[in-house]
Amino acid sequence: MTYPERNQLNDWIDELGRIDQDVQLQLEPLSEAQFVWRPGEGRWSVGECLEHLVVTTGLMLGKVRPALERARAEGVKGNPPFKYGWLGGWFVRAMEPGQRGMTAPKNFAPPSGTPKPAVLGRFAAVQEDFRETLESAPGVALDKVKAASSAKGAGWLRLNLAAWLAATLAHERRHVAQAIQVTRTSGFPA
Repeated sequence: MTYPERNQLNDWIDELGRIDQDVQLQLEPLSEAQFVWRPGEGRWSVGECLEHLVVTTGLMLGKVRPALERARAEGVKGNPPFKYGWLGGWFVRAMEPGQRGMTAPKNFAPPSGTPKPAVLGRFAAVQEDFRETLESAPGVALDKVKAASSAKGAGWLRLNLAAWLAATLAHERRHVAQAIQVTRTSGFPA
């Protein structure tokens, strides 16, 4: 029996759907008080975790989309599987849940105290933009086109588009897991 070859783009779209489902099932039902509760000094609330993803994913898309459009216009064609390169591979792994925490660059810091409906609305919108970007990528050699980081002070970091997309999904898994962990912290409002 032969199995169809896996397609990274389809896998990424499926992963984005699983992330959205985790947010819908585990975080959307929270009360406003639960959504903004912080587990300690300097630690993020559920809402801040999601706001951070709104900011970071939106900024990533702001770099990736123009590069994707340029590649399409220049005829940079290719199909999965896409390689990340050594730096891109390290970066993707570093974003995964359970890896050592990092200090967010200033332009990635989430605003605090934003009402739950506003956060969830912005999160849904950026997730839809991410999905549309993934759906527009077939046929482009995502490992042959690079984009710079949108992190303040890290413009020197240039990864290929495949690495940026995979790292962003890993980063989303990381912070959704962090948000869910907040709900399991001692003192979380009932």
